[in-house]
Amino acid sequence: MAFIIVIALFVVLLLTEKLLSIWHYLQEAPLWVSFLYSTVIMLVAAFGVYLYFILLRPKQKQTKIKPIDESSLRDSIAHQAQRGVDIAEAQAELVELDKRRSKANFYIALYGSVSSGKSSFIKALLPEQQIQTHVLSGTTKNIEVYQYKNLAIIDLPGLDDADDFDEEIEKLAIDETLRAHVVVFLTDSDLTQTEMRVISKLKNTKKPMVIALNKSDRYTQDEQAEIINALKNKTDKKYPVALISTGGLETVVYQDAKGKQRKQVQSRDANIQPLLDAIEKVVANNPEILNRFRDASMLMLAQQKLNQAQVEFNRQKAEEMIKSYTKKAVFGAMASVAPGSDLVIQGTLATKMVQSICQLYDISPKAMEIDQVIRMTGGKLKTSVSLILAVAGNALKSFPGLGTAAGGITHAVSYGMIFNALGNAVLESVSTLGVLDAQATKQKFEENLLGPAQTLAKDLAKMALKIN
Repeated sequence: MAFIIVIALFVVLLLTEKLLSIWHYLQEAPLWVSFLYSTVIMLVAAFGVYLYFILLRPKQKQTKIKPIDESSLRDSIAHQAQRGVDIAEAQAELVELDKRRSKANFYIALYGSVSSGKSSFIKALLPEQQIQTHVLSGTTKNIEVYQYKNLAIIDLPGLDDADDFDEEIEKLAIDETLRAHVVVFLTDSDLTQTEMRVISKLKNTKKPMVIALNKSDRYTQDEQAEIINALKNKTDKKYPVALISTGGLETVVYQDAKGKQRKQVQSRDANIQPLLDAIEKVVANNPEILNRFRDASMLMLAQQKLNQAQVEFNRQKAEEMIKSYTKKAVFGAMASVAPGSDLVIQGTLATKMVQSICQLYDISPKAMEIDQVIRMTGGKLKTSVSLILAVAGNALKSFPGLGTAAGGITHAVSYGMIFNALGNAVLESVSTLGVLDAQATKQKFEENLLGPAQTLAKDLAKMALKIN
């Protein structure tokens, strides 16, 4: 230490001497020399900062979104099926994609509120005598397809402003928009809160969409312009707005000179040509691109369903692992004297549990990372052993005839609580973060220990008593 201090003082004095010498020379030198010297110093400093950002500063990994490769997706579905994952929904999307490719139909998904005029639009567009109607396979009766030659109109469930909307039906409808080429959103006024919620979801699908203002003949030109402006502003001006009238029936009230009224039901003229023109402009850009875009959307939908099935499968398997290792910990702790505050006694078992959960999620942590997790969670146990024992002993009191149970059974229940908390903490880390994070695992471990421990302890006590 004395030697280091002497060297440090020597360096400081040497630098001080040099700086004072330079300062002295600059005082006597011409102004242009001082300016030039200062400029060189600033350039060297700037170059040093540049080198830091380019060479020394750690580069952040930028995740690039790659398009889904169909061949790789099909291989992934086959691989997950071998693992036991339920791939039925993902496989169904690929079957539907193959079917739509072979038929070469043009699909328009029709969305709108219950009274927006969807049925009238379909009647005005398709000749009734030649129309074919069928329910989409695998969906509810609320989604129907009206087909004329190669044009297929998918009539999606009508939106209801009621608070108790069916989320499952809405999800089916959103999925169906991904399978279509173009989406037509039908409304007869400014967008309601329910319509805005669905519009936001449709925007996320990136699908080409046309907004059709139905019953536009009810409004004056100024009112039409005001509604169009509101519709465009609420949709970020991304979609064209077409003014149409789908016709149908309306009740007209006539009043004569004497004030007597009479009602008459009459038909309204239909005018859907502006909507057809808007759709044609979307299609005219490049029909082949629309097909590729449709295919990509359906592949993305299949990938999402495969991912969801894989998540559910992994969590189910992980929970089974946690239960299995918890049972082993209870069994192994029956002869233990006290729960190990640092999991030394059951360290090997804990390590295997962590490794198994990580392997399930295709994560390969190093041995030192696993040791760090066990060490950090073990540190929390040093201050929680008495609490865990108290909860375990209290749980055993609920079993008649045992009284204040002590010894091996109490310690076994304690070990079970520890392993259950550790397993679920590791599961939360790897499933949400994608890595085995020691700090996040420790925090979740503490929450699990302080959570619904009483109910868990009773279940573990039953297990311990059966083993005993």
